[in-house]
Amino acid sequence: MDFKNIDMGEFGRHLFAKILRATASDGNYTDIMNEMVTKNEKYTDESFPPTEMSLINDWDEDEVQDKVRTWSQFEWIRATEIEELNDEEGKLAVF
Repeated sequence: MDFKNIDMGEFGRHLFAKILRATASDGNYTDIMNEMVTKNEKYTDESFPPTEMSLINDWDEDEVQDKVRTWSQFEWIRATEIEELNDEEGKLAVF
C-alpha cells in the first residue's frame, strides 16, 4: 500500500475520534484484560471492529467516493504487527 497519497491528518483525526468514542465505555481495563487472558484471545473493540464500516459508514455516499478506492485497500493489522513500533526485542514500544 502506498501511504504517500493518503491524507494522514484526516485519517488520524477520524481514527482518533473512533478510538475516543470506543474507549469512553464503562468497561474496566483490568477486567477486559483479565477476560482476554482467560479466553486466550486478543481484544477487538466491538465499537471499532476491523471492518470497512469502521472507516466509512456508507461506502456509497458521493462525498466519500474519493476515499473508497484507497480505504478499501487498507489491511487491518494489530499494532504489534507494525515493525516500526516494536523495539529491538520485538516488544511493542509506541512511546
